[in-house]
Amino acid sequence: MTIAKIKLNFIAILVTGITAFMLSILWYSPLMFGKIWELYRNPPNLSIPQWTMLFAPLREIIASYVIAILIYRLEIKDWKATTSIMLLLWLAFQAVGMAGAILWDNMQWQLGAVHAGDWLMKMLFMGITLTLWKNKTRKEY
Repeated sequence: MTIAKIKLNFIAILVTGITAFMLSILWYSPLMFGKIWELYRNPPNLSIPQWTMLFAPLREIIASYVIAILIYRLEIKDWKATTSIMLLLWLAFQAVGMAGAILWDNMQWQLGAVHAGDWLMKMLFMGITLTLWKNKTRKEY
């Protein structure tokens, strides 16, 4: 079996990932869920160097990359199909992961809900944006 080369739109992936990171900053701000996050999270680990924040957007860029591959491989054409896939992926990985942290790692459910909601929002944003971008440019990923 041969694997066809995938032509990915790396500009779309990068822009979508960085925008998702910025949306996450807003999510954890006092305008949205920052007060809940501050109340229930552990105190900041002061031994972690500040420069590590430069790598924080990589999580979203990697997720955007994987989502772009899925959109291509699954031949997803519209935002409704993307929404269904993103909800299933979020449920299988993010929601289940947060449930485990709540059940076995003593994470407060409120904090788990904030984290899980952040990834639900980002996954829906990334999936829908990448699908619409693909349709607009008519380029294969």
